[in-house]
Parts: sequence; C-alpha cells; structure tokens
Amino acid sequence: MTSLRTLKSLEILLESFLDRALAQKEERFTVLDGINRLDDITRATHNGDDTAEPVGNWLAEHNRWLAEDRLKPGDIDRISNMLGKISRTLESGDGSTAQTDKIGSEIEDWQKVARTVRPKLTLKRRPESAGDSSSDSIALFDNTLERLSGLFRDLSHSKQHLLSVLDGALESARLQKSTDALLLSAFMIYYLKQGGYKVEPYVKRLKEAEKLLKEAKRDA
Repeated sequence: MTSLRTLKSLEILLESFLDRALAQKEERFTVLDGINRLDDITRATHNGDDTAEPVGNWLAEHNRWLAEDRLKPGDIDRISNMLGKISRTLESGDGSTAQTDKIGSEIEDWQKVARTVRPKLTLKRRPESAGDSSSDSIALFDNTLERLSGLFRDLSHSKQHLLSVLDGALESARLQKSTDALLLSAFMIYYLKQGGYKVEPYVKRLKEAEKLLKEAKRDA
C-alpha cells in the first residue's frame, strides 16, 4: 500500500512538473515568435517597404509584454533596438504622415516603459549561489534534459529492454548518489507505468535511493 501511495505521489509530482515546464516553454515560444516577426518587419522597413501598419499591429498585440513581465532583459534590448531602427528609418523617409507619426509616438512610449521595467526585472532575480549557472528555469530544465539524455544513452548501450536501463539508473542513483540518475529513474518509472508495467518494486528502490541521496547531501 505504501508503494502505491508513493507511486501516486510520484505521478502527481511529475505531471505537475511537466505541465509547468510545458506552459513555460509554450510561453517562451510565443515571445520568440513575436520577436522574430518584429525582426522581419525591421528588415522590410530597411528595404523600403511600407511597414507602418505591420509595426502598429505588432505594438498593439505585444505592448502588454512589458506589463506582464514576460520578457528577459535581452529580449527587451533586442526589441528596443529593432524598434529604434524602425523609428529612425520612418523619420528619414520622404515625408511623415499621421500614421508614421503615430507609430513613432508609440515606439517612443515603448522605449520609455522599457527603461523603467529593466531595473525591476533585475531586482526580482533571486540571489545567485555559487552553483547557479542561470536563474532561468527553462534554461535549467533544458540543461537537465540534455544531461539526462546523455546519461540514458550511456546506460542503454547494449541493453535489450528499458527495464534493464532502469535497473542501471537506480543502481547509479543508489551507489553514486546521483541526482541525474534519480531523475532519469523517475521519468522511466512514470513512462513504464503509463505503458501498463508493474513498477512498484522500482518505486521502492527509487525511494531508497532518494533517501540515501538526501542523507548524503545533509552530511556534506
């Protein structure tokens, strides 16, 4: 019964983790898509195309990004630079119109708000510890997935079944006190559970390895 409760807790934990990671990833893709669209508009403006309307539409759609705190400092810099290029190109054109004047004013408003938002983004970052390589949860998750993929390739070499790989990962987690091996084991257990495999014995071993890892960290 304890193993079943542990398995259920593991399922809930993994599902919650993956849902949050997917939501963050999708939000990031949305931001990058918007930045890439603005880059296309910037290039078209530089080439002499009439882009006043596309720029206006872009600003109307994405102005809320600053208020919603969805942008990294690098994103704000990149967007501000592109909007600056567009504004200078429009100003150097043959003649201003009511529409280009309106776009220039909206770009100026963006730049002003961006300058006030940047310090807030910096102050909200948590203090970095010696082991931190980034405070970006998406980047950290990507790095973790890359390490787990490499570990999986190493453990699965010459193995005939995923259960054998799982056995090796659990042994590595137990003997080497490896967090990556523990995470990889948890993913494989969840995957196998979804495929109808009986994984209770592996859940028990996972909890034992997790306990040893916690003790090792506490004693370090």
